[in-house]
Amino acid sequence: MKLDKLSRYDLNLLINLQVLLEEQSVSKAAKRLHVSQSAMSKTLARLRDLFDDPLFIRSAHGLRPTPRAENLQPQLASALQDIQQLIQPPKFDPATTQRDFKIVTLDSAYQLFLPSFFAPLMQAAPNMLLTFEDWSEHSLQGLAQGQVDLGITARENATDSRHQQDPLPHGVKFEHLLEDNFVCLVRKGHPILSKASWQISDYLALSHVQASCEGHDRWALDITLAKQNKSRRIVVQVPEFHAALEIARQSDLVFTCPQIFARHAVQNYPLTLLPLPIALDTVTYLLAWHQRYECDPGHKWLREMLYQHIREDQASTIKFDQKEK
Repeated sequence: MKLDKLSRYDLNLLINLQVLLEEQSVSKAAKRLHVSQSAMSKTLARLRDLFDDPLFIRSAHGLRPTPRAENLQPQLASALQDIQQLIQPPKFDPATTQRDFKIVTLDSAYQLFLPSFFAPLMQAAPNMLLTFEDWSEHSLQGLAQGQVDLGITARENATDSRHQQDPLPHGVKFEHLLEDNFVCLVRKGHPILSKASWQISDYLALSHVQASCEGHDRWALDITLAKQNKSRRIVVQVPEFHAALEIARQSDLVFTCPQIFARHAVQNYPLTLLPLPIALDTVTYLLAWHQRYECDPGHKWLREMLYQHIREDQASTIKFDQKEK
């Protein structure tokens, strides 16, 4: 390794380049690095000289990376993470750590999996800080760029769904937490409950409330129905699951959602659970992170503890459901 040549370069420029790639804005990068916009513009000029490439082209939506910059991004992120790992302590002690972790999660997954997690976590790592944000259409990008430590989301297993596991960004790894089926929720006293049977015709005759995910409101269920020349009458669309619960509680609208979430909901809302009267592929909950954190001891400890807690917490419920079937 010819370190004499490497010493001629200001390696801080690489940190600036990584932030520019993540923010794609000179002003946002300057704010994040606590420097003036003028200083960041000068840094960008130095980077262009260093790589002999424009690196970014201005567009209506900010800076657009050139092909050279896009090719540099995965190598650069990996190299900086390796350097960060190099200077960090080799061991992780949860009892004394003061690390902060950012976790993005579906609102339904948060209510299902996390409230009972905080007591054992605080006992093991009393000074750790967890910051939670709602899962959105930008969350996968945040995982890929290292702005988020962990994500809890769901992916439909239907081959033609927009929410499959395959489209996850390059470098994002995941563990399966559990699989689930879809069911229906209606308010207690709903007229449909007085019927002797519950068929697909009954389901389609009712109006529905739909919760979106990652900016999409069309689910595998709707694709399956369309193949049969059928469709639901969705009259309300909301951005999160608990808003849908409130609407179903106070109206005759049907809310279709994962069974584990529905079981939790009927314990806290005056709702009744009904089976989904159409065959549908399952949904899988995932714990996701970027591969740059794969060997980080603190990150590994947290995700293993979270994974084990969720699996153990749901194990008895899953066994009960299997017996019911």
